[in-house]
Amino acid sequence: MSVPAVRQVAAPEAKSRRPAKSSLAAVEDAQATAGASPSPARILQERLESNLAVAAGAVEIQEKRWPLYAALTFWGGVSSLMWAAIIGCVWLLLRHI
Repeated sequence: MSVPAVRQVAAPEAKSRRPAKSSLAAVEDAQATAGASPSPARILQERLESNLAVAAGAVEIQEKRWPLYAALTFWGGVSSLMWAAIIGCVWLLLRHI
């Protein structure tokens, strides 16, 4: 017997095998069974989309900020009051020494 004939006799199931699926058929099968068990990639995608929605809400809140001139005026006033308090406390401390 030749070597190919021996291989055919030793492996009769080789003839009965189905041809390999194309990648498109494999993708279609995967999509059909996707509902059966959630894949980690889909769970991650849903989590990222929900985080993106939360970030979009934060942007909407951020758009309600004060105008720049109002913010600068406010923080300038706060800073002036704090410096006045510091200088006043130092003056009182030096006066009572």
